[in-house]
Amino acid sequence: MSANFVTSLAVKSLDIPDKKRCPEKAEFDLVTVNDYSVARLILGPGWRWSECIKPLEKTAFCQHNHLGFCVSGMLEVATSEGLRSTIHANDTYAIPPGHDEWVVGSEPFVAVEFLGTASYGQPSRGMHART
Repeated sequence: MSANFVTSLAVKSLDIPDKKRCPEKAEFDLVTVNDYSVARLILGPGWRWSECIKPLEKTAFCQHNHLGFCVSGMLEVATSEGLRSTIHANDTYAIPPGHDEWVVGSEPFVAVEFLGTASYGQPSRGMHART
């Protein structure tokens, strides 16, 4: 396991993001502090990775690692191996590559993610579709 070190003080607000992405039914606010990317995800009711992001990323399943904290709402996650879990408010989560995910209910899913954020929700750059 590699060690990560914070070498200088840095403070940024997700209310004034360095980058903002707004794919279908979603909003991703990204900031970079030192060498680290952090994102706030706001996924609206009806959002599903396989319907809203898959056309951009062109992979059969989401290939990002996710490490985050759910602020509000619920998200269902299903892995390509058939495992399922529901993320609720105040849950911390880790999701490996090879999954689909979707918002459950009528409330947006709001989370802060610390891993898997830098390229999430962007069009694929030379990635080949996986089946």
